Amino acid sequence: MKKIVLIFAVTLLFCCNAFAGREGTTIFQILNIPVSAYDASLSNINIIRTQNPPLMPVDSYLFNFTQGFHFAETKYNAALANLPVGKNSVIGVSLVYFNYGSMPKTYSDGLGGYIEDGSFGATDKVLSLSYGLKMSKKLAGGVCVKYIKQDIDDVSYSGFAFDVSFLYYLKKNFALGAGAANLGSEISGYSLPSDFYLGVFGNVTKKTKLIAQLENYYNDDLYDLKLAAETGFEKLTLRAGYDFSLKKQDFFNANNGVINNFSFGLGLNFGFLLFDYAWLPEGDLGNVHLFTVGIKI
Repeated sequence: MKKIVLIFAVTLLFCCNAFAGREGTTIFQILNIPVSAYDASLSNINIIRTQNPPLMPVDSYLFNFTQGFHFAETKYNAALANLPVGKNSVIGVSLVYFNYGSMPKTYSDGLGGYIEDGSFGATDKVLSLSYGLKMSKKLAGGVCVKYIKQDIDDVSYSGFAFDVSFLYYLKKNFALGAGAANLGSEISGYSLPSDFYLGVFGNVTKKTKLIAQLENYYNDDLYDLKLAAETGFEKLTLRAGYDFSLKKQDFFNANNGVINNFSFGLGLNFGFLLFDYAWLPEGDLGNVHLFTVGIKI
């Protein structure tokens, strides 16, 4: 069984060469935005996301509500629910909404310049349905279907994306993970921001976890190595992550510095009530702050 899981994981990561898309033509980047402050503070690593089906709890109900404060007038909201449906399975539902705010309409004046005439808005929406199954004490898997829609002024685009993911526990608190996210056909001539990933996480102490993941965004010809860690102190948990871009970007961002690739956060656990916060520095664009309130029953 272990050999089968490892072979599948490596195949997922590198078979992207057979499906290589056109560089820089992806749409629906909202699919890459974290759905919770917990995810954001840990570099949005797929294998430990709140909504990763193999990790969704099968013994309790979880409801999360997230508010994001992004750049300029943009607004971001997300809500999710994980609902156990049996001893070893769970269903997850989530809704993500991003409002880009109001932007001026511009037209050519025929003389090489532009004039403004009114304004327009743009929004992205994602509705997801996930299913996770614990197949054995060591192996768990899941799938996710996403309906995505983008509205720009009076123009709309919509379509579907799919995820598949697996976790294999080598020990109780040490696991390998692999999967593919945001798979789907082109929408209006644009590819989805699909990626294959392979990762590992484990506890080095009772309250300290380390996570690492290698990702390939094959439609954008990008590779990322993401590292993260979290450690707890009674009800408080501190988190941090770092995203190494392995292609197309320098290790140090020439404009904004290496700090932009970091993510930081903390969590408070009061049993049935959970609070999470994440801070993502974005250089000249400012800072992104995400707040999540969770209820666990």
